[in-house]
Amino acid sequence: MIDQKLIKLRDLVSYWEWKSTSCHKFWVKETYQELKKARQNLKEYKSKHYPATPLLTQPKPFSRMNDWTEQYENYE
Repeated sequence: MIDQKLIKLRDLVSYWEWKSTSCHKFWVKETYQELKKARQNLKEYKSKHYPATPLLTQPKPFSRMNDWTEQYENYE
């Protein structure tokens, strides 16, 4: 299911990012304030409707390549 409100909020953030980078320096402060509002609205919506879920599987610990290739060398 496509969440139209989420897409609309993302588009609004993209619009204000574009507007703040391309506007005249006289209007930068106002457009940046609108960008902050749009980001805050998106953040609130995502935290309410899409809560963070924990990882289902824990990541494997990192092992250097020479550690596991050494096993192949010793196999012979």
